[in-house]
Amino acid sequence: MATQAGLADTLRNKNLFALWIGQLISQIGDQFATIAVLLLVNNLTASTLPLAILALSLTIPQIIFGLLGGVFVDRWDRKTVMIVSDVVRGLAISAVLLIHRADQLYILYLAIFIMSTMGAFFYPARNAVIPNIVPERMLLPANTLVQSSQLLALLFGISAAGLAVGWLGTSFAFAFDAVTFGVSAIAILTMSIPPLTNRSTQTSVRTIWNQLLEGLRYIKDSSLLTNVLLITSVATLGFGSMLILGLKYLDLELGVSAQRLSFLYLFLALGMVIGGAVLNHLTSRVRINVTVGMCIVSLGLAIIVFALAPNYPLVLAAAVIIGVTIVAARSVLITITQTLVPDEKCGRVQSAVNMVINASTSAAMALSGVLGDLIGVQVTFVTAGVITLFSGVAAISVLQGVTTAMRTHEEPVESS
Repeated sequence: MATQAGLADTLRNKNLFALWIGQLISQIGDQFATIAVLLLVNNLTASTLPLAILALSLTIPQIIFGLLGGVFVDRWDRKTVMIVSDVVRGLAISAVLLIHRADQLYILYLAIFIMSTMGAFFYPARNAVIPNIVPERMLLPANTLVQSSQLLALLFGISAAGLAVGWLGTSFAFAFDAVTFGVSAIAILTMSIPPLTNRSTQTSVRTIWNQLLEGLRYIKDSSLLTNVLLITSVATLGFGSMLILGLKYLDLELGVSAQRLSFLYLFLALGMVIGGAVLNHLTSRVRINVTVGMCIVSLGLAIIVFALAPNYPLVLAAAVIIGVTIVAARSVLITITQTLVPDEKCGRVQSAVNMVINASTSAAMALSGVLGDLIGVQVTFVTAGVITLFSGVAAISVLQGVTTAMRTHEEPVESS
C-alpha cells in the first residue's frame, strides 16, 4: 500500500470528518435508544415475548434486505440514500414516543423493523462512499476512524445512556436518538460525494435480481474476496462470545463488582485508540496479510488470557489488546474490499461484508450462550480464543496475494 496518512491528517478531510462526527453522534444516540427500549418493555409487561419479537424485528430486515440493499446502493445516489435512511430512522424512533400501554408495543416492533431496513441501505452506502471522498493513502485511517466510532459509541454511549435514562426517562432517550439521526443527516448533506458512474438505469425486477447475482458471482470468482469474508466471519466469532458472556464471566469467576466493570470499558476504549494510532505505521512496514494475521492471532491470545486470568489487572491488559486488534483487523479487512472492488459493485460487496459480520456476531452470541451452560463460560472463552487464533494463522496464508492485488487496483482520489 502507499504511504499512509495519520488519523489527524485524515480528519482534516472535511468530507470524512463530517461522516465521522455524524456517525459518532448518531451511534451514541442509538445506545440511548437501546437502553430505553429494554426499560420500556420491562415497564409495560412482565412477558419476555416482546423481546423475542424485537429480535425478529431487527433480524428479518437484514435477511430480506441485507444483500438487496447493496444492489440499490449501486444504482442510486449514495448521498441521498444515506440522508433518506437517517431521516426515516429518526421519524421511526420518534413514533415510539406514542407508546404508553402494552397493547401499543406493535408501534415499537414496526419502528425497529423500519430502522433495521433502512440500516441495510445506509451502511453499505457509507462504506462504499469512503473510497470516493478520501485519497488512497487515507483509506485505511478513514476506515479505522469509522470503525472506532461504532465501538466507542457502544462503550461510552451505554454508560451515559444508563445515567441519562435513569434521570430523564425513556422519552428523552428516544427523542435524543431521533435528534442524533438528524445531526447525521445534516452532516452528510454538507459532504461532497462524486456521483456514481456506470450505474444501471433499468428498474425491472429481473434486472435487479441479475445485479444481485452479479455481485455474489463477483465475490465467488475472487478467491481473495472470498477469503476476506471467511476470515472476517471467523474472527468475529471470538468477539461475539465476549459480548454475550464477558460480564457474566467476570462476575462468576473473579467476583468483579459492577463499579469495577466500568474500567473494562475504559481499557477496551484505550485499546481502540492505540489500535488506530499504530495501525498505519504497522501496515507501512508489514505486509497486509501478516498485519491481519497478527491482529487476529493477538485477538485469540487475548481472549484466552481473558478467560484464564487469575486477577482483574490481567483482564484489563487483555481488554487493551482486544480493543487494539478488533479495530485494526476490521479496518484492514474493509479497506481490502474497498480497494479490490470497482465502485459500481462496491455497495453489493459491502452489503455482503455487513451480512457476514452481523450473522457471525449473532451466531457467536447464540452459540456461546448455549455452550456457556453446557461446558462452562471459561471453557467456551478458551475455545473461542483458540478458533480465533488459528483463523489468524490461516489469514497469513490465504491472504498472501492481497498486497500485490491492492497495488494493482489502487487509483488516486483527490482530497477535498
